[in-house]
Formats: sequence, C-alpha cells, structure tokens
Amino acid sequence: MSRGATAWVAEGASRRGSSHERTGAPNQDAYAVRRVGASVVAAIADGHGGRRYVRSQVGSTLAVRLAIELGAELLSARRPDAAAAARALPARLVPAWRAAVDEHYGRHPLTADEEEKAGGETRDPAILYGATLIVALAADDVVAVAQIGDGSALGAGPQRLEHLVPGDDRLVANETTSLCLPTALADFRWGSAHFDSGSAILLSTDGYGNSFASEGWEAEVMSDLVGELDSHGFDEVAGSLESWAADSASVGGDDVTLVLLSRAPVDTRGRKPGWLALGGLGILAVAAATVVGLGSRGDTPTPRETPVLATTSTPTPATSGTATSGASSPTRATRSDAPAQPVDTPGTSTAPTTVPPTTTSAASTPSQMPAKSSSASASDAPTGTGS
Repeated sequence: MSRGATAWVAEGASRRGSSHERTGAPNQDAYAVRRVGASVVAAIADGHGGRRYVRSQVGSTLAVRLAIELGAELLSARRPDAAAAARALPARLVPAWRAAVDEHYGRHPLTADEEEKAGGETRDPAILYGATLIVALAADDVVAVAQIGDGSALGAGPQRLEHLVPGDDRLVANETTSLCLPTALADFRWGSAHFDSGSAILLSTDGYGNSFASEGWEAEVMSDLVGELDSHGFDEVAGSLESWAADSASVGGDDVTLVLLSRAPVDTRGRKPGWLALGGLGILAVAAATVVGLGSRGDTPTPRETPVLATTSTPTPATSGTATSGASSPTRATRSDAPAQPVDTPGTSTAPTTVPPTTTSAASTPSQMPAKSSSASASDAPTGTGS
C-alpha cells in the first residue's frame, strides 16, 4: 500500500484491575486485532468474575481468537459489506466458542481448587468459561459491531458521538448477557455507521466506563480522542493506550481493556501490531497479522482527576458531559469490584444511538453500574438460568 492511502488501523491494551491484583485473580479480559487488507477486525472480551466462572479468562481469550478468525473470513467474503459480515458472525461464533470450550474442558479437567470454587457447577462446562464479547469490523467507510453483554463501542468525529450498538435494559447492576448462556445467539445486538477519515472508534470493557464518576465520560473521552488523532496522528495516540488502561484499572479496580480504531492516511507496509505481555510471561499471537493481549497491573484505587490523554497540554477543568478537546477527563471514582452476572432472556437489536457530544443523556450512562445491594452474594448468585 502506498504512503498516504486510507486504511483502517487499530491497536489495543489491557490491564489487570488493582482489586484483582490484591486478591491474586488473573486479568479476565482479552482483546485481538487483525488487519484484512485496508480493513480491520477487532474484538474485546470480558470474562465473568464470580467464583463459579473459574476459567473465564480462558473463555474470553477463546472468544476474541475465534471472533478475529471468523470475522476476517466473513469480511473477506462479503467485502465491503461490513454490516452483513457482523450480522452473520454470531451464528458461526457461538457454536464455535462452545466447541472450543468443550475441547479445552476435555483436555484440562478441573483442578481440586477449581472444583471447590465452581461449587459443582459443571453440568454445563460453558458456565465455567463465561464471557462477554464486542467485535468491530471496519471496511471502507463503515464500522459494524456485534456485541453480547456489557462494555462500550463508541464512534466519534467532529461534533459527533455514536453508541454503535443499541443498549440493553437488562444490563443493570451486576447482570449481563453472556456467551455461556443458552440464549447467547439471540442476545447479540448489532449496529453500524459511516465514518470519515480521522474518526475515532473505541471499544472498551466495562471496567473503563466504571472508573469514571461522571455520566458524561463518553463525550469527553471521544472528543479528546478525535482532537488528538487530528493533532498527533494514530501511532502517537495509540501509544498512550497502555497508560490510559493502567490508570483506569488502578482507579476503578476492575480489569480494563481498550481497542482504538481509526481510518487515516497511513503506510501499512511493514507495520507491525503492538505487542503486549501476557501476565508478564510472554505473547499470545494467533496469526502473523493478529495480536491477542492480556496484561497486569496492581495499584490502589484513588479518586482523582487526570488528563484523558498523555499527549495533551496542561488540562483545564471540564464540565461533566461537555466535549472539550484538550480538557481533563471526568472525575474517576473508586468502586467495589463485584463481577457482572449473566441474565438469561433474549435481547433486541435496533439502530445505533446518536448522542450530540455536548449533551448528557441516559444513553451516555455506562450500562454496567457499580455493585448492587443484595442479600445474596453477587459473585455467586446470577439471576439467569444458565447454570
């Protein structure tokens, strides 16, 4: 590809939450990115944190690996129709994920420690591997997203902010739809939108949104991203993903995974995907042009206000819900790290929600809220029937 040609590029980062660091729990998030010519397939997954989901970190890694492989196949076959590829993906991915889970479970019997934590929940091994998933397929000027569970898929350009996937009213407190439930295929939601060069697409697990105290974080973060991409270019902005994820994981306590996509004039010859340490032990790459990453970090959550981007100049105070390029981020809040729990009812799919960047609305509120109050343990008592 010649220099100056327009292509989609993507990079990601993942950090273990400070609460997981303190308890010795692994990073249960995972992400993967693959280029398909001038197009990109990206995926993030969030493994459930409850005690019985003893292999959710494996489930999330399997989910992003399969999402990238199948997404690339569909995108190549249906190019340039990214929306059609995204809609076709779940029907192939859900059975493939269950088959991969069954294979892993068959080759790796539960340890005594896992048996104790699972509490006998082995009638359906998929429960042990439960995870959410967001997959983005970007081709030409279209970004299409398929999602099950919580987390955010945001797109932005000048004076524009879009939630690329419709919300789900069932995703309240610690409840979420999941790949591990029998209704997984019906629970996927879809959305697509057109984006010009210089736009920003951000995929994030719920740990990122939950690290902000203000409800207008989406508008502020995305406005800053668009401005920084215009001022500094994709490579420099993507280089800050590690520090953003680390900051959010430290303050919010939960695992945080971010993937940034942008359509920009680039020279993709010889461009290599970013490499991330897997728990400090190595790299898990599933293809030459694919990177799957996990990470770890342990810090004590502390409420504070910090710039969204490391490349910005000295920040000025920002009003919550107002998109001001170069402004500081919404105030972050400490929170308890209660895991999301699956709910077992079908979902619906509608068009993406468009929110003006200067407006704070219900659509701007993170779908995954802090831990609910309950007489039962939030970690062990999901409301669904997926067990």
